[in-house]
Amino acid sequence: FRSLLKSDPSSSLIRSSMPCPYSAAHHSTAAAVFSGDIPWGEIRRDLTALVKEKNCHPILVRLAWHDAGTYDKDSKSGGPRGCQRFSEAGEATHAANAGLGIARGLLEPIKAKYPSMSYADLWALASIVGIEVSGGPAMPFRPGRSDAASVDESVEDGRLPDATQGPQHLRDVFYRMGLDDRGIVALSGAHTLGRCHTDRSGFEGPWTEKPLVFDNTYFKDLLNKTWTMGESSTGQPQYWDEKKETMMLISDMALIEDPEFKKYVELYAADEQAFFSDFSNAFTTLLELGIPELEGPWDQIRADVEKLVTEKGCAPILVRLAWHDAGTYDSKSNTGGPRAAQRFTESGESTHAANAGLDIARGLLQPIVDKYPGVSVADIWAFASVVATEVSGGPKMPFQKGRKDTVVATQSVEDGRLPDATQGAAHLRDVFYRQGMDDADIVALSGAHTLGRCHKDRSGFEGPWTTQPLKFDNEYFKNLLECKWTVKKNSAGNEQYEDETGALMMLKSDMALIEDEKMKPIVEKFAADQDAFFQQYTSAYQKLVQGGCPYLASL
Repeated sequence: FRSLLKSDPSSSLIRSSMPCPYSAAHHSTAAAVFSGDIPWGEIRRDLTALVKEKNCHPILVRLAWHDAGTYDKDSKSGGPRGCQRFSEAGEATHAANAGLGIARGLLEPIKAKYPSMSYADLWALASIVGIEVSGGPAMPFRPGRSDAASVDESVEDGRLPDATQGPQHLRDVFYRMGLDDRGIVALSGAHTLGRCHTDRSGFEGPWTEKPLVFDNTYFKDLLNKTWTMGESSTGQPQYWDEKKETMMLISDMALIEDPEFKKYVELYAADEQAFFSDFSNAFTTLLELGIPELEGPWDQIRADVEKLVTEKGCAPILVRLAWHDAGTYDSKSNTGGPRAAQRFTESGESTHAANAGLDIARGLLQPIVDKYPGVSVADIWAFASVVATEVSGGPKMPFQKGRKDTVVATQSVEDGRLPDATQGAAHLRDVFYRQGMDDADIVALSGAHTLGRCHKDRSGFEGPWTTQPLKFDNEYFKNLLECKWTVKKNSAGNEQYEDETGALMMLKSDMALIEDEKMKPIVEKFAADQDAFFQQYTSAYQKLVQGGCPYLASL
C-alpha cells in the first residue's frame, strides 16, 4: 500500500489520465513477443539469479504492483506500462513509489541485456519470479505490455492504496481496477513479504517474522497475534504485536474489521493452498490489466514441435506426458486433469511411479515452454501430443486452448489414478469411467500403445508393442488378435506377454482388451478398420485432454 510501499530489497508491495497506449503498439508488441528474439527462459534464469543474490524479491513485487495498480477500468488509463522509468517526473515521483528507484536499478542490467523486451514485461516477470523463489505460487506470465512513450502518460498521484485508510477506501481502489473483495484480501497477502521503512513511508517494521518467505503467515498473524495501536519512530500510526517485533497498518487491520474481508482472512490462514490459488488469480489479473489479448503463436508452436519430433523421434514420450497429465481427472470430484502438475519436480505428481522417465519429455519441451510464456504449460504439453500423433501418421485432431497450470505442487492429486498395467478390464473401467469415458474410449486410447515401447528402468517392463513403434496406425490391434502371446518373466522379473518371435510384448492391461467380451469386438473393429480407430481415438482423446477444463476455446 502507499505507505508500506516504500521499500528496499527487503520491502514489500503494497491522476492527467491518458488513454491506455496498448492498442497502437499491439501488432509490433505481438511480433516482438513471439518472434523468438526475446529469450524468456534466459531472462527468467537471470532474474532468479538476481533474486537469490540480492534477496530483492519484496521490492521487485512492489515495483510491478505499483506499475500495474494505477489501472482504471472505466477510463482504460494507467496500468502496467513502465511509466516509472521516467525518473525525473510523473509516477516515479509519486509518494507511494519512494524507494522504487532501487528496484528499477537492480533490473536495468537485465533490460540492457535484452533490449527487445518492454520494461513493463520485465517488471511483471521479475515480480512473478520473486514470488516463486520465495516459496510462493508458480504463476503464469503473459507478455505483451507496451511501455509508455513519455512521462506525459503518467496518471495522477493517489491511485494506489493508502495504508492509513479502511475498508471503503480499499474497495474504492480495487473495484476501480475490476477486482473484488476476495482479490483485495488475496493481494493484501503479499505483505507476507517485506517491511516498511521510515525514510520512505514513515512506517517501520516487517509484517511477519520471516519477511523473505512467501506463505500464509500474514493471515495467521492478523488473527492470532494481539495488535495494539501505537506509532512508528516518526510518529505515524501503526499497530504493533506484543513484542513490538512485527507490525500491521490500518489498511491491514481493515481486513479483520470488515466481516466480508475477514472470512477470506480466515480461509487463507487455515488453507495456504487456497491462498496461493487465489493470489495467483488476483495477481495475474493485476499484472495483465489493460493488456490486449495477443493472437496465440500456434502455428509457430506446431512448427517447433514438428521439428522436435522429427529430429528426436520423441513422439511416444510426448504423447505419454500429455496422457499422464490429463489422465488423473475425476469427473465426480472435478479434480486432477491437464494442469501441468508434473513441472514441480521435487514432489507431487512428478514423483509418482507411473510418471518415471517423463522428465525426459518435460526437458525436451522446456525450450518451447520458455519461448512461448503466454501459453500455459498444460496447453503446450497437450498440443505437443496432438502434433506428435499427427507427425507419426495418426489422425489430425482438433485442439482447444485454455488449460490452466497448477501453481503449487500440493495441488497434485494422489498417486494411483492412472491405469495399472498389471490389472484387468474391471480396473480399466474404474479408471476410465471416472473420467467420463466408455468402453470404446478405453479401447481406442489403449491404441496409443501403437507408439513407443516399455523401458524396464521406468516401468519394470520392456519392449515395443508393434514392429514400427514410431508409427501411429492400427497395428497394435492387429497384433493383439493375430500374434500368439505367452506369459513370461522379463529381465526385471516382472510378468509380461511375448509374441512367438520374442520381439514384441503386451501387458496384462493390453490382453484384457481381448479377454473381455465387450471390449474384444471393439478391438476387432479397429484391427479391420483403421479409419474407425482414428475416428474413435480422436473423440476419446479430446475427452482425455479436456477433462475438467472449463475455459477451453477452439484455435
